[in-house]
Amino acid sequence: MYNPIYAITNEMLNEISEIEAIRSRIAHSVILPEREIEMRYRATVEATHSSTSIEGNPLNIKQVAKVLFDASGNPVTRHRYAELEVRNYKKALDFVEKRKSAKESIQLADILSIHKTVMNGLLPEEKIGKLRVNPIYIADQNDNTVYNGPAAKTLNTEITELLEWLDGTAKTVHPVIAAGILHFHFVSIHPFSDGNGRTTRLLTTLYLGLRNYDFRDSLVLDSYYSSDKGEYYDALSLANNYAGRKKSNLNPWLTYFIAGFLSSAKVLLAEVLLLSNAVKDPGEIKRIGKEEADLLGYVRQFGSISLAEAMDILPEVSRRTLQRRLKALVDDGYLKLTGSTSDARYIIRP
Repeated sequence: MYNPIYAITNEMLNEISEIEAIRSRIAHSVILPEREIEMRYRATVEATHSSTSIEGNPLNIKQVAKVLFDASGNPVTRHRYAELEVRNYKKALDFVEKRKSAKESIQLADILSIHKTVMNGLLPEEKIGKLRVNPIYIADQNDNTVYNGPAAKTLNTEITELLEWLDGTAKTVHPVIAAGILHFHFVSIHPFSDGNGRTTRLLTTLYLGLRNYDFRDSLVLDSYYSSDKGEYYDALSLANNYAGRKKSNLNPWLTYFIAGFLSSAKVLLAEVLLLSNAVKDPGEIKRIGKEEADLLGYVRQFGSISLAEAMDILPEVSRRTLQRRLKALVDDGYLKLTGSTSDARYIIRP
């Protein structure tokens, strides 16, 4: 059974209290719906850029945005492999967003789906969405081994124990601390031949969403890690092998993780306050729900949406309900209906 070793310090408590205060301010801020959609898409671009850049992706944030905005799938830079990494990561974020709405505990199937989406076309078919069957060694730039992962035959057991902890004891642990432990332990298990870092960060995002701790779907932790990759990797390096990490006191890592969480929350709060201050009369703002936000986000990204596409991105919602949602967005002035009945599409109202 997995039992992480750590102790809550006064510094951790103070920073978590500050995070809680920021979370409350963000939750209660009034923002124009269209600005919130832009904020969420900005977060998607930033998370995609930051997480892939940690792994060496050369695209800058403007290039990442250009790739994600291009719905054709055609190359828009000379870095085709890098573009595939970026598109895959965005698809994985979309999977995480949909999966959060299900509310069930994380399962091995979720982990495999995330990895398969992230690494599709980047690894041989027999390695995507499948646990590794060989030993894993991480080497530095001088080809010196700096970490040995657990044996392949133990992976199912190690992951199962972690998921049981998440579904049990972790429910009594503050979401920030539990997410930090998940991040550290999963990347230490290193269950795949490649793509472990990206899968870990996406899994952490999913977990925070399932705990209702994703700050209006706009919190980006990955930028903190990418700002100083050396510090990020040093914080994770509590031992040079899995057995050592499993027995390590996690306080150094949790201190780093919580500080990064607070820093990221402060950055988001500054953006939210700026957008909130632009609202002249909060009483005039009509709140929109998560489903409407998802529909507007799709239109913001791809330029338009059809009823069939709406059914694809919100499969749990009935056709009739989606028709009502789209009509309400038209009536409230967010969308405009174009085309005939057979090929009707909804676009952002100018």
